[in-house]
Amino acid sequence: MAEVKVRPRIREEIPLKPDEVRRVLIANEQFHLEDFTFSKRHNHCTIDIHPNHQHYWSPHASFNLEETPEGTIVRGIVGPKPNLWASFMVLYVFAIAGFTISAVIGSGMLTIGKSGILLYISPVFLLIFIVTYVAAQIGKNKAARQTQQIKDFIKEALSKAK
Repeated sequence: MAEVKVRPRIREEIPLKPDEVRRVLIANEQFHLEDFTFSKRHNHCTIDIHPNHQHYWSPHASFNLEETPEGTIVRGIVGPKPNLWASFMVLYVFAIAGFTISAVIGSGMLTIGKSGILLYISPVFLLIFIVTYVAAQIGKNKAARQTQQIKDFIKEALSKAK
């Protein structure tokens, strides 16, 4: 069975302190100012696609620099922007809950001899789920190139830190 990747994870162990890793990232970002926008606060970093190249489905990377006795663990996620991710999660939950509730109540009402109209409405929620899934897959495909650019930048920057 194929692996389903919802949001690719980043996890690298670097033998440097977080401040040194941050310096390497800052030095490397100078070569990509046309492609990305960067934000670094303490041990948290974010990378977004530059506004000139951004579209609705453009990805967002967020990662933390966690200090360990051996150095630093860089841990994060590359995926859709948080507000887009939350919107899709709300749609999924709405569709699943609506389908379940309407199917259970509708079949219960049909069992006791009343109108089971809710049972016949439940496929609408199933359709909402399917449309949401298809839209998410289309967005994932449109963002694939930019997602790979962000992942390549992070790998390139962290390889210089090793």
